[in-house]
Amino acid sequence: MSSPEKLTEALRRVRERSPRIHCLTNPVTMQDVANLLLAAGGSAIMAQDVREVQEIVSQCQGLLLNTGVPDEEKLKVWILAGQRANQLGLPVVLDPVGAGASRFRREALRSLLSRVRVSVIRCNQGEAAALLEEAPQGGEEAWKLHSEKRGLKPSGVESGLRLAGDGQRRLAEALARRYGCTALVSGETDLVSDGKQWARLQGGDGRTAKITGSGCMLSALCALLCGAGLAPYEAACGAGCLWKEGARLAGLWAGENSMKLGAFHTGLFDAVGQLCWEKITEEVQE
Repeated sequence: MSSPEKLTEALRRVRERSPRIHCLTNPVTMQDVANLLLAAGGSAIMAQDVREVQEIVSQCQGLLLNTGVPDEEKLKVWILAGQRANQLGLPVVLDPVGAGASRFRREALRSLLSRVRVSVIRCNQGEAAALLEEAPQGGEEAWKLHSEKRGLKPSGVESGLRLAGDGQRRLAEALARRYGCTALVSGETDLVSDGKQWARLQGGDGRTAKITGSGCMLSALCALLCGAGLAPYEAACGAGCLWKEGARLAGLWAGENSMKLGAFHTGLFDAVGQLCWEKITEEVQE
């Protein structure tokens, strides 16, 4: 899926269908997610109220669940939206932001994943490991100690893991198999697996790590390509490839000055928009 020809075909489908994605994302990144979907040829709706969420899902082609700012009411909304999407056969993309940061997040995600079938989980390595954790006996302090020994950060939303090569592949494969979905595990190199096949996506620009919401935007691209009719594995590979190439182009436009984060941030929208509306070139490598 990472070849220029296949990615061009995927983006042609987006242009033809202009998928609308119901984004239950966190308020920190809502505007960036909406603008990126518009730049890529889709659109977003972000209805948050429990009284309308199921009705809104039925008007969309995909659902994005982002757990960045969780609370009890949001959990109810995520579950209702996810179950409605499952009933309609719509793709569900989960971005489990800060999965291991607190007991509440872990329990909320456990509840969500036991009630909703997800198509793609897009996360960093620490979040993937947290979703795979079996809680040890001894309560919260035991969990923290257990996590620290395994290299996980017990707090915050950034990844405390830096796996590479086979370690990252095994992590993505295990996550995909556990939840019967496609996993896109982000890092300096992204790894995509559906438990049977896998792809490693390289490139991009290191400045994406300094842009709040870069992972949220990648998750939105996954939902967009799923909503255009691509299979989850193909959609995740295509979204990852598009995001890496968009970041590379944005980096070129911003220049080598690492302090030009504003120019780089803006350039991400311009680059993704250009890639989605023009023919993908051989610069996107397998």
